Amino acid sequence: MTLLGWTLPLSPSGRASLLPPPPWHYSGDIISADFTADPEAVAALMPAGIEATEDGRGSFVFADWCSSADLDPRIRADPAAGQYREAYVVLYGRRSDGSRVGRVPFIWVDSDLSLVRGLVQGFPKKLGQIAMTRPIEIGRGGWRREIGARFAAHVSSRGARLCTLAVSLTGVNERSFPPAVATPLLHTRHWPSLDKAEPAVHELVQASVVDFELGPVFTGDAELAFAHSEFEELDSLGPVSVGGGYVHSMAFSVTGGRVVDPGSSRGAG
Repeated sequence: MTLLGWTLPLSPSGRASLLPPPPWHYSGDIISADFTADPEAVAALMPAGIEATEDGRGSFVFADWCSSADLDPRIRADPAAGQYREAYVVLYGRRSDGSRVGRVPFIWVDSDLSLVRGLVQGFPKKLGQIAMTRPIEIGRGGWRREIGARFAAHVSSRGARLCTLAVSLTGVNERSFPPAVATPLLHTRHWPSLDKAEPAVHELVQASVVDFELGPVFTGDAELAFAHSEFEELDSLGPVSVGGGYVHSMAFSVTGGRVVDPGSSRGAG
């Protein structure tokens, strides 16, 4: 009998497979903040072909996602499958041709489907526990997206809190694109081999993104702190200083991806 599935586990019908192939669609609420780190610490996390910015710029992003897949309607139908939260750091750099790119060296997520989908794309996802302020539309039980509101988030993994972030909203700009949104990301797909030292897969890739949408971006003063864990290296990034914060919604679709030559600008626009 032939076993079916795009990812493990394989089964006679393929229904047990954790992840279907793209396209995948994402709609989410974002809380993020910019920061600077020791440039040497940022440079140490960049792969060959990407040079860190001189000021060690980065962003930390929390996202509350709803997701779906064209080839598996169960993901949108069941919130246990398609809805999840994640937290990640973006570091900024340049390629040899001067084009701006971002890297995600650390990311945590609370869903096995999202974890595997991320690993397939080159996101180095780990499991974590994530809490975020949820915007409200009526009543006084929380914060609305408005001037004077305070949105907070934090992520923990293996019993240790790793990052705490808060943004006090002071303005709104419908044309603002936060750096973590505006910068193309390059990922490393890395899968080890079981019978030799060299990895079975090791390649620099970029996702193919279409139908990007960005809601009004609320901006404000940010608070950001990283904590130590024996299982992580996030605290190597400081932060040295904290910049502005952002609260907004966004949506996009991923239709696949492509391998990128580290020495060229192809696919990094």
